[in-house]
Amino acid sequence: MNHAIHIMWIWGVGGSMENQWIQDWISSVCESEGTVRNYSSSISAFDEFSKLHGRDLSRIVVDWRAAKRLGENDREAFIDEWTDLVKAHHTRLKKKIPALAPGTIKNRLANIKSFFRFWQIPVRVDLPKRACVVFHNRDLSREEVKKILSFSSPRDRAILLVLTESGMRIDTCVNLRFWQIKQDFLAERVPMRILLPSNVLKDHPGDRWTFIGEDGFRELQRYLSGKALQDQDYVFSSEKRGLVLHAKREQFSPSSLSVKFSRLVLQLGIDARNNGKPKQIRLHGLRKFWFNNLMCDSLYKQFWMGHAIGIDAHYFNVDVERHREEYRKGYASLRVYEPHPGLEEIQESLQKRDLKLQEQDKAIRDLKARNQQLYERVEELRKDSDYFKQILEVLREPNNLSQFEKWIQKGKRVQTSANENIP
Repeated sequence: MNHAIHIMWIWGVGGSMENQWIQDWISSVCESEGTVRNYSSSISAFDEFSKLHGRDLSRIVVDWRAAKRLGENDREAFIDEWTDLVKAHHTRLKKKIPALAPGTIKNRLANIKSFFRFWQIPVRVDLPKRACVVFHNRDLSREEVKKILSFSSPRDRAILLVLTESGMRIDTCVNLRFWQIKQDFLAERVPMRILLPSNVLKDHPGDRWTFIGEDGFRELQRYLSGKALQDQDYVFSSEKRGLVLHAKREQFSPSSLSVKFSRLVLQLGIDARNNGKPKQIRLHGLRKFWFNNLMCDSLYKQFWMGHAIGIDAHYFNVDVERHREEYRKGYASLRVYEPHPGLEEIQESLQKRDLKLQEQDKAIRDLKARNQQLYERVEELRKDSDYFKQILEVLREPNNLSQFEKWIQKGKRVQTSANENIP
């Protein structure tokens, strides 16, 4: 849904000149559908409040231009009436049930202030000076991210892993075109660069890029297997059967993906309903997971996230390969799954296995040799035993025994004589 259609849907506009002021304001200051929804909701609520007090916000530009030409009194009366109305609206927001977070109240007033400033209407809108931030979204653990990916559809698993490894905003990822990944994807270059032109980034900070690592690339490769995409085709298509989203077809909305994610974390017990308050786990939490776990210089992360980096942009290194190397070094702490062994690790493992097999083979050969020696010794003993048995059989005869004794005595005399002749 483009900005103009979304504004008309919020306001029920038929193209009247009065509401054209609001359309022009939103079209000028909003860069994303999320911002359009935020600004439209704030100004719509203020419009309803104004009508309850006899004022019509949709005619304020016309009324202001008429009042400032009537005279100083009419001009000041106009400003005072709308300033008082803004203050009353502020009070109403603070008393709203369920209670709004301080940051939400400040944002709604800031949106109203933006509308007055855009049309140069000098109505004073005082913003809360100390609006504490209430963090609804908690950190996702690595095991929780694994669990979410395991129970996601093939398309959603590819999207979620790309979000986890790239740090992109949801709408930027959903509306990714093939030309933005084509160069590195076809070359199978990892980390894979994703081009982010200024016009797809919030606040247009300039052309940027980000990366995904090995796990994200492999998942994206599996998802796109068999798909012949043209440069302007969407990388991620609708899951409706038979629907292929080419450049001229409207893409599925990021909010539909957020709804599916929200339902999944509830089903898996990772999050729970919170009495109408924002849930603790949101799809945007994957961007937070990326920021907290990718260990590298913060300036690189700000660049890849599409944030403005101020004066540093004039000095920051924009060499792609330097960026790729920085991402590669930080990826080990980011990746969700255990790394698959690389070629060098596999070769080293095979070499260790071969050495172990050689040692075992040598041990077997030595064992066989020892066994052969034992076998030969046993055979010798067996033969000696047979010879001894024959001697015993001979000595059983008395004549043979006396003769044997004579041989023994003769042997002793020979031995004695030999010993005496030794010098």
